[in-house]
Amino acid sequence: MPPPATSLTKRGWSLLGAAVGLLVAGRLLGTAELTTLGLCAVALIVGAVVWTRTRTIPLALVRTLRPGRVQVGGDARVDLELRAAGATPQVTVTDRFDDGRRAARFITPALERGQPARAAYRIPTDRRCRFGVGPAVVGIADPFGLTHRFVEIGGTDDVIVRPRVHALSGTTAAPGQRRSSAQRRALIPVPSQAHDEFLALRDYEVGDDLRRIHWRSTARLGELVVREDESAWQPETVIVLDNRAGAHRGGTYEAAIEALASIAVRIGRAGRTVDILTTAGRRLGSVGGEGLRIETLLDELAVLTPDADAPIAPAIRRLRAPARRGMLIVVTGAPEDLTSFTALAGTGSPVTLVVCDGTAARIGGAVAVVDGRPGELVASWNGAMAAGRRRRGVRAAPAAPPGAPDTERTA
Repeated sequence: MPPPATSLTKRGWSLLGAAVGLLVAGRLLGTAELTTLGLCAVALIVGAVVWTRTRTIPLALVRTLRPGRVQVGGDARVDLELRAAGATPQVTVTDRFDDGRRAARFITPALERGQPARAAYRIPTDRRCRFGVGPAVVGIADPFGLTHRFVEIGGTDDVIVRPRVHALSGTTAAPGQRRSSAQRRALIPVPSQAHDEFLALRDYEVGDDLRRIHWRSTARLGELVVREDESAWQPETVIVLDNRAGAHRGGTYEAAIEALASIAVRIGRAGRTVDILTTAGRRLGSVGGEGLRIETLLDELAVLTPDADAPIAPAIRRLRAPARRGMLIVVTGAPEDLTSFTALAGTGSPVTLVVCDGTAARIGGAVAVVDGRPGELVASWNGAMAAGRRRRGVRAAPAAPPGAPDTERTA
């Protein structure tokens, strides 16, 4: 709730109480001196209110975020610059953040026309979140400190504290034919009505049947896109976050978010297409072959919270659907029973289970287990990917000569 426009300070209320006491005492005792003192105190308060209310605050605020997006534990600073369009008395500046729960306060000296005043403060980045910064509140008081007035200046900005991304080096090697980079840019994954597959869309071309236009995506993108005639678009890798509240304890949820972000960024920047889902069927986003939409995904993960508890069996059945192809990665925290995930070994695709509570034992079948704790993720992931490539006999493709077309081989 914004502060009142003009109000008495503690000193002002104290003087008002003293003035009332003097007036009452003067009336009861019949002393003119006490009455005069009381009237003078009242007049001083009224004058202070008029002075504060009529003063203008010709200030403009420029807020600069350095940077606007930062990982957990990084440095985030807010720079403020006040620009005076006229003579300005001494004022206090309060810049609120974290949805008004916290604030940074400064006192600026009297400014002449055109004279700037600068200040800076740091944003805490110990947890992932979206900080709403601003608007700033400028407070002005009369020379006696009896009244003050507050005015909001400047707009609002967002500082997004994203999950920490660990530098992984191991990459997946999903089976099947992969599209070229140009094809990946042309196809847009869109969820179907069943919420368990994604249609392939491409840009509209002259001569296309108007009945094939996907109007929902057209309205969202602002450009005409049409459905492909071929079978549903399939990502090379699907990452599933076990987002059930009951599957996490302690710090395993934050570890799972960091593991998911690290894996998605690594696979996306390696030139593969990735879809990110939750066990409840919610689609968090996708990452294209050239790292497209990575920024959007990290912004989404910055504010993600656990879902309500639900049985894992329906999610396992969805993930076992025959339509799924490529590699399947499941990131979980500390579920009571890991054996539920053994059913994923029957999908016919490589399956990796990232467990963030330190449980790194094998659970049977063709499911590889990775230790998802922040201090163990990098080594465990790189080792699991190297072992998987050895099992499948996947060899690194030779580097393409300069000028070669941007296509990819069949794994």
